[in-house]
Amino acid sequence: MKPSCRVGLGILAILFLSGPLTVCAQEPCCGECADQVGEPRLKFLDDLWRLGRTGSFRDPFEERIETDRHDFTQSTTTVGRGVAQVEAGYTYFYSDNEEEIEQAHTTPEMLVRLGLTEDIEFRIRWTYAWGFVDEGDDVDSAEDLRWSFKLRATDQDGWIPESALELRFTAPTGGRAFSTEQVEFGLDYIYGWKIIEGSELYGSTGFGTQALGDFGLVPEEPASDRFIAWTQSVALGTEITERTTMYNEFYGIFSYGLEDDYAEVYFNIGVDYYATHNLVLDLRVGVGLTPDSDDFFSGVGGGYRF
Repeated sequence: MKPSCRVGLGILAILFLSGPLTVCAQEPCCGECADQVGEPRLKFLDDLWRLGRTGSFRDPFEERIETDRHDFTQSTTTVGRGVAQVEAGYTYFYSDNEEEIEQAHTTPEMLVRLGLTEDIEFRIRWTYAWGFVDEGDDVDSAEDLRWSFKLRATDQDGWIPESALELRFTAPTGGRAFSTEQVEFGLDYIYGWKIIEGSELYGSTGFGTQALGDFGLVPEEPASDRFIAWTQSVALGTEITERTTMYNEFYGIFSYGLEDDYAEVYFNIGVDYYATHNLVLDLRVGVGLTPDSDDFFSGVGGGYRF
């Protein structure tokens, strides 16, 4: 079995073994089953069971918007049933590699999130990248379109974290510079614990075949080399004011299967400003910590929910 298959099955096994599943036979739910066994561990399975049934649903607009940008680690929440959310931004990258300066820009970093149920959302991401190298060939191209399903998995219960699982795929729609010219697959398991009021420790573990066509991670011939990019992150989010939050984050990206594998590790900080309950603006800056990493990056963006 391939390593990517083993880790995918491993993550799913952890989710399924994390606690009992409960389903009530009565409509609406009588609530006795939750008292006896506990809340359902895999929230998205509960959603699938309730498809086509009537009942009460949470109002996603009761809580303020939460985006999956701009930090590397995504949120553990889904947008909610019947909600559409658009996120976008711009990022600048700089690297001085043996006296050769490389610069890159990406935009619009467009992510559209559609809430199919309370705990299941469908997502589409598209962006365009420009790369500039001193005394070298400049390149610009669209990345392959990424589409995915995000499944809210667990609520925090003691040591069990609030968590979500994203199933990622690509469509070979990008330009030759970055397209892998085939459908790629990846998983991202996101988890977090609320430590005290206003502070949360969270992280993610995942992988993607051919790095899901990310412009900064694919080799010069993206369609020829076959490899896996593993990812790991840890972050601390803190409430600064009623309208402002900040995070500090470490994350790493590690290739496996290339002739010259890379290990990129970064530290970045960012700030979110909530202009309204449904509109957030963000700013981030980061630095690379290994020789394979970009030396510096910064970006701005935001998200709107409706």
